[in-house]
Amino acid sequence: MKYKLTVLILCLLMLTGCWSRRELNELLIVLGVGVDWKDGEYLVSFQVVNPSEISAQRRGGDRPPSTLYQGRGKTLFEAARSLTAEAPRKVYMGHLQMYIIGEELAKRGIKDFLDNSVRDNELRMDFNIVVARGDMAENILKLFTPVEKLPSYSMQQSLQTSQKSWAPTVAMTLDEALNKLSSKGFELALTGIKLIGDTAVGDRKTNVEYFQPPSRFRYTGIAVFKDDKLIGWLNEQESKGYTDITNKLDSTSIEIPCAEQKYTGIEITSSDSKLKAGVQDGKPVIDVSIRAEANIVSRQCRDIDLTDPQTIKRLEQETKQIIQSNVEATVARAKKMKSDIIGFGSQLGKDQPAYWKEVKDTWNDEMFPQTNVNYKIGLFIRKTGTIGNSTMK
Repeated sequence: MKYKLTVLILCLLMLTGCWSRRELNELLIVLGVGVDWKDGEYLVSFQVVNPSEISAQRRGGDRPPSTLYQGRGKTLFEAARSLTAEAPRKVYMGHLQMYIIGEELAKRGIKDFLDNSVRDNELRMDFNIVVARGDMAENILKLFTPVEKLPSYSMQQSLQTSQKSWAPTVAMTLDEALNKLSSKGFELALTGIKLIGDTAVGDRKTNVEYFQPPSRFRYTGIAVFKDDKLIGWLNEQESKGYTDITNKLDSTSIEIPCAEQKYTGIEITSSDSKLKAGVQDGKPVIDVSIRAEANIVSRQCRDIDLTDPQTIKRLEQETKQIIQSNVEATVARAKKMKSDIIGFGSQLGKDQPAYWKEVKDTWNDEMFPQTNVNYKIGLFIRKTGTIGNSTMK
């Protein structure tokens, strides 16, 4: 009897219930975080949800769908805690979607406050990180966005869609960023986000009362880091080359001139990139292999015969040249900035570990700019459209 009673008591101790529960009405659910450097201190901005304003049962409320709370401090932890002086509830980071870094802070370095962020046991690692290009992160988070009520959700969806369908953007998550910051041979690169249009009205509700909002966000360029500091930006061509050579390209479009202000549209439907590292005459050599498949989606020049195999071969060759020029522009820019955002050093460490051990400490400044790169681009046009040559004159 005593044995059964002991077992029963032990089982009851395991059934502690929701002892650590926190009710929804006791939390501020954070979807977006912005971190800036202002007047010698960290300025942290939390974009939190107004649940009543996004509820399906309530439409057309007077309040915005989200609220911005801010705190300042000498450390990120102090800044985050200081906002409790005005926030009515405790912040909850479990649903964070966007982490925006102000450009001024990115130039100072990002390791310290990212390390602080990852120590939060409520924080997941799958949110996206971007850099506010030429602006402060707080201004990005104040924007009223159309279609999606919650700005952070709208920005996250746009970033992921852009990476899959356009190419000059990369949806970098926290765990991916930390891997690059903690290893040699691969520098960090983050997508830039910028406010365009009449930015003065972006934080007003009237911004979404137009067919085209006067103030909007747009992803533009890729931020290049060295160690953990922002040192420059890639343009659109270089950004396309970056996503292609780092095997992050899902789909994009390429326009081939066929007459004055007329183009043949090529859609890249898949792309696979591989690197192979070697050493020749004491210098590193990287072989870049890219294999892509494409469709023809636009034919503005009617004299192009898409039923002719030679025409298809010519279009494949011209498309390959554009892909290679994009990739070459990326490599040249990275070498000029002495920042191996492509991962040549990482590949060298896998293929030539003994040589990498000798050069890893001076890789970015000395050996990376001297790296010889060979390109092998393969592109195959699979489809020409459902009607081939159009009969329209």
